[in-house]
Amino acid sequence: MGLGNRKGTMRYKIIFLTLFFTSYTLCSQELKFENLPYKKNIKENILNGEVFSESKVKSQNLNKEQSLKFSIAGLHPKSCTYALKTLSLYEEYSHFLHFVKESHYDEQKKEINFVLSHMLLPYDMRLNFKLPRITAPGVYPFTFDIGILKDLHGKIYVSDHAGRCLFYSNAQWAGPDTGIPNLIFELFSQALSKLSMEILFRISSSLRH
Repeated sequence: MGLGNRKGTMRYKIIFLTLFFTSYTLCSQELKFENLPYKKNIKENILNGEVFSESKVKSQNLNKEQSLKFSIAGLHPKSCTYALKTLSLYEEYSHFLHFVKESHYDEQKKEINFVLSHMLLPYDMRLNFKLPRITAPGVYPFTFDIGILKDLHGKIYVSDHAGRCLFYSNAQWAGPDTGIPNLIFELFSQALSKLSMEILFRISSSLRH
């Protein structure tokens, strides 16, 4: 074999290995339904169309600091292609959810700006965070840049499951005490997120594209 042929063969091997490891990395990030970090009965409920949300808030150092661990999961009745046409329209959420009083999205900065107002909230709350527009299955990180939950970070996992779209998100935060009692904090973060996903699922299932 000539030098040119050996170089060509080596080039193709490198390309193949690069594609293989890239594909493996992307696939390893996908979250399959069976790998959801919940008990069997909770997974069965999700499979039957229920949204599951869990929020745990703790205080440390004599209530001078608080921490939050949060997760939510739901299985949309439609495919990801169908569901995400509506769910990716963040700027329209004030029309979809009655407790979202303002909703804006900066495409260039990939930044969402919501104002929430609900009886479960201790006061009107502004949420400003970075999140790419979700238009296809994948893993999407998000971070809160300002507000009482500054530096909160998490990920949204979107994947296909038997012709339906699986959504799972988790988030963690630790910071100065918010002044909101742990139980109230848990209640509104868990209840509003669950209600949001239920409403958004319903709307995005019925709208015609």
